[in-house]
Formats: sequence, C-alpha cells, structure tokens
Amino acid sequence: MAALRTVVWVGLAFALVCPALAQDSDPSLSEQVAAWSRRLDSDTLEERERAEQKILDLGHKALDHLPMVEPSTPAETKARLQRIRTILEKARADNAAKASHITLSVKDVPLADVLGAIEEQTENKLIDYRSNFGQRADQSKVTVEWDNVPFWEAVDQLFTENSLEAYHYAGQPNVLAFVARASGSDKPNPLVRVSEIFRFQPTRIESFMDLTGANQRGTFMNLQVAWEPRVEPIVIKLPLDQLTIEDETGKSLVLGGEQPGSLDTEVLQGVSAVDIQLPLGGVDRKSQKIAKLKGEMIALMPGRVETFMFDKLDTARNVKDTRGAIEVVLEAFRQNGDIWEASIMLRVLNEQGALESHRGWVYNNEAYLQGPNGERIDFAGFEETYRDVDTVGMSYKFVLERDPSEVQFVYRSPASIISLPVSFELTDIPLP
Repeated sequence: MAALRTVVWVGLAFALVCPALAQDSDPSLSEQVAAWSRRLDSDTLEERERAEQKILDLGHKALDHLPMVEPSTPAETKARLQRIRTILEKARADNAAKASHITLSVKDVPLADVLGAIEEQTENKLIDYRSNFGQRADQSKVTVEWDNVPFWEAVDQLFTENSLEAYHYAGQPNVLAFVARASGSDKPNPLVRVSEIFRFQPTRIESFMDLTGANQRGTFMNLQVAWEPRVEPIVIKLPLDQLTIEDETGKSLVLGGEQPGSLDTEVLQGVSAVDIQLPLGGVDRKSQKIAKLKGEMIALMPGRVETFMFDKLDTARNVKDTRGAIEVVLEAFRQNGDIWEASIMLRVLNEQGALESHRGWVYNNEAYLQGPNGERIDFAGFEETYRDVDTVGMSYKFVLERDPSEVQFVYRSPASIISLPVSFELTDIPLP
C-alpha cells in the first residue's frame, strides 16, 4: 500500500529535571520551554546542548512557546533557537502530513451535521457548492458508520453514496468544495489510491496522432493529486527518474526510458488538487492497461507562519530578521512621489527549490503597516524587484498620511519550507 514517509522526532523521556523545573511536578509546556530556553546560554557546553535537546524532546508543540530572537539575544542562543525552530517545523509538518481519522455513527441526519463533525474532528472544511452551479441541494438524510476511518476513505464513501463529487477549484483556501455528480457509478472508484493526506486518481488518458505530416504520435495520462484541505502545499514535484510505468506484460511505458528532471506543478491559491500530465511511451494496441504506475512525489509544504516586524522606518536600512529557514531583509522604506515603498528581500536558507521558478506562495504573504494603536494600513500594490534561486525581492506600495517613524512594517511568511517525499502506486489503469 502506498505510504508517505515522514521523519518522526523521538526524544528521551523527560526524566532529569533541572532545579528550575523541580518545583512543579507537572509544569506547563510553556514553563518547560521557558526554563530550558534560559539554559541555552549556560556556562557549560554540556548544559547548553542538554537544554537544546530537552526542548526538542518536547515535540513540535513547543514551537508556540519558543522565545523570540531579539537583537540582544546572545549569538549562540540565537543559533540554537534557529536550529530548534527548523527541526520542530519539520516535525510539525510531518505530523500534519499524517492522515486525519473520523469516528462517527449517525443515522438519517442532515448532511450539514456530518460535514460539521468531519470539520470538528479533522479541521478539514467541506462546503456545498451545488448552488453555484444551479444545482438543487436536496434535503436527503445521511447515514454513516465510521470507526477511526481515514479522511479520504470517509469522504469518498460519503460522496459516492450521496451522488456527490469534489470540485477542486472553489477559489477559497483550506476548503474542499463538492457538487452533484454529473454521472458515473454509485460504487467506489477502483483506480483511486490514498497515501496519508494525499489522494491519487488517474482521470484521463489520451492518445494522439499528428496528421499534418509530422508523423508524431503519443499518449498522455492525467493524474490528479488532491490533499486534505487543512494543508496547503506550495509545489508538487514528480521526479521522472523515480517513475515506474508498466503494462500487463511488464513492458515499460516510461517515455524514452529514465528521464532527468521532474514534472513540477505550482499550487495556485484556492485549489485543493493539481493535475499532472504524464507522457507515456511505448503504448501500442497490444497494451491493454497500465498494470503498475509507481513513483515518489515530493510536496513542498509551508511551515508555521511567523510575523516579521520592522520599526523606525524613517531610518531603517538593511534590517535583517531570521525565523527558522526564512530570512527577511528590509532594505529601506522610501518615499516616491505620493507613494511610500517598503523594499524587502526574502531568502530561503535551505535548499528545497521553493523559489526556483515557484514564487506564488511569496505573492500570497501578508504585508502591511501598523500604526501605534494597532490600526492596519494595507498596501496599494506590489511588484517583484529581484529573483534568484533562493531569493526574491519585493516592493510594497503604501499611501501613508503620517510620519513613517510612527508606523511599523509587518510581514508574515512561513518560517520554513518543508520537503515531504510521498510514495504512491496505482494499478490496473485501462488504456484506450
């Protein structure tokens, strides 16, 4: 069965408690993180390393309680905190990449009640999109019997039994929309495979022949990759040299043998699936089906969103702030006619290819000015000013009717980009 490989950070039992923690037999997570964080600047290397490991042992939930890195933070403490954030971001992403499960037993209840229970248990929101297509949302009752059932298994069953199907292009983040099924069987699709939070479905195979004289022909398969809507991948990468495609005789259908590179698909905001077009080779009339399609997909996932804040804008020049694997530099805040421009550089410090021709996620990052009373001033426009393999420059335009020294520039971005390898295998896909 297909499986998603994740990295699990397993720590030692929290058995040795420092004096600062010994006063409380069951200290809260925030207290534990605070106590060990103070020891990241201890006098001995042994104690500093022990403190770092103890925070890692607390798991990814410790992320929410780590102290902020300030200009006055000692250099070694800063380095250790950044390393801790990077590791725990990875652990959090790995945990999020595990399938959600649903336990629910109801009979003849409104569909909305079942959708509410799914969202409550999994944080996956499903929305009825039938009215958007002029479809009638009937008031039929729903019966389900789920005992720790994975999300996609439950949703596929719900949709199949109630003549529904997913609509992946609702334009809203973190939702899975559905509409009335146009046609098809009332039985589960045998071609669908699930790998933790990801769902793989071959949706179309086309063969063509060029009749203009070029004498070219070929076959393409459309592979749809969906994910639980509580997560938002940035890029889906399908390395071609990891693909195995064979017909029922064992003949390879990989175009041209082993191919370098990968098929990379950037995920647009507001979609819950992508379609990858796979070129096939060696398909002839003797081939009746794709007996095996096996590969390893790589999903680039955003880590926890962090807030980067810059003040003293009237004099700020090349002010740097680093959170996890993301570095943001405010180059300057300058007036240009009636417009003020905040020029920043965003750099990804790990080599995940998150900026290598895939920058949509950067354009979706929040950027605004904040006044002394917390009032928010949104930008009037932005433009890209620089691009490199690991760096992108942005200029945000603001209409500002007060002195720049009175406001802060606020920028929100994922603190890391995580690479998740996902293995999958599909079988018995009929060929035209």
